[in-house]
Amino acid sequence: MRISAEARLIVAFVAAATTLIVAASFAIETARAYVETQERIAYVLAPNVLAELSSTTLAAPRDDAKAALPKRVAALDDELRTARDATARHLDAATRATAIVGVLAIGFLCALYAALLRALRGKVRLDERLGNETNHDRLTGLPNRRFFAEWLSYAIAHARRERGRVGVLFIDINGCGAVAEFHGERAADALLVEIARRFRSASREGDVFARLAPTEFALATPNAPDTRQLALLAQRLRDQLNECSQPPLADMPIGASIGIAFYPEDANDSAGIMAAANAAMYAARRAGRNHVAFNSLAA
Repeated sequence: MRISAEARLIVAFVAAATTLIVAASFAIETARAYVETQERIAYVLAPNVLAELSSTTLAAPRDDAKAALPKRVAALDDELRTARDATARHLDAATRATAIVGVLAIGFLCALYAALLRALRGKVRLDERLGNETNHDRLTGLPNRRFFAEWLSYAIAHARRERGRVGVLFIDINGCGAVAEFHGERAADALLVEIARRFRSASREGDVFARLAPTEFALATPNAPDTRQLALLAQRLRDQLNECSQPPLADMPIGASIGIAFYPEDANDSAGIMAAANAAMYAARRAGRNHVAFNSLAA
C-alpha cells in the first residue's frame, strides 16, 4: 500500500519529536543529578560541619581526639573529592546531552523544512497537472472543449467592445474509425496526435486550436479576416492531412469536413457560434469528404 506524502511527513514528525523528547529527558535528568551533587557538596561544606571541625581542632585535650582529627580531615577531603568528581561527570554528561539535543533539534528543523518544501513542490506540481488536465486534452495536449468555450466567450466579449469579428472552424476527421478497426486504438491515437501537430503548425499566431471530441477539432481566430481568407485557412488545414512533403497519415484515406461560422453574423455568444459552426460542418459532411461549408447566414 502506497503511503501518501502527508502520512510520511506525520510519521517523520512523530519520530523526530519522540527522539527530541528522549534526548531532552536525558539532559534534564543529568542536569538534576548535577544539581543534587552540588547540593551535597554544599551540605558537606556547611558552616556547622566546619564549626565542628574547628572546635575539635581547638579544644581537643586528649590524645585520642588529636589522633582522630587527621582521619576526619582525610575522610572529609575524600568525600569532597568524590563529590567534585561526580559533579564534573554530571556536568560533562549534561553538556553532551544538551549538545545532542541541539543537534537533533537542528536536524529535525532541517528535515521538517525539507519535507515541507517537497510537499509544497509536490502540491504545486499536482495543481499544475490537474489544471493542465482540466483545460487540455490528455492525448494531444491541445486545449479541450471547456478551455475553448471559455476562451471563445472572452474573444466574443472583446470583439463586442471593439466591434470586431471572431471566426470559428469546426473540423471533423474522417477515416479514424477505419484505422482503429484495422490497426487498433493505439494506431488511431497516434494518427490523431499527428493530425493535431499538423493542424497546430498550419494555424496562425493568435489562433486557438482545440480538440473537442475524439475526432472533432475546432479553431477560433480573433479579429477574423474576411470570408475568403478564412476559407483559405480551412483549405490549408484540410490539405495538411494529405501533404505531399510529409509521410502519409495512414494506409487509407483520411479527410476532414470543416464548417465555418462568424460572430456576429451567425450568433451572439459562444454557444451559438459553436452550434452554427457545427451545423456548417454537417453540411460539409453531407457534401462528401474534404469539403468546407459556411453557415447559411454567413454564406
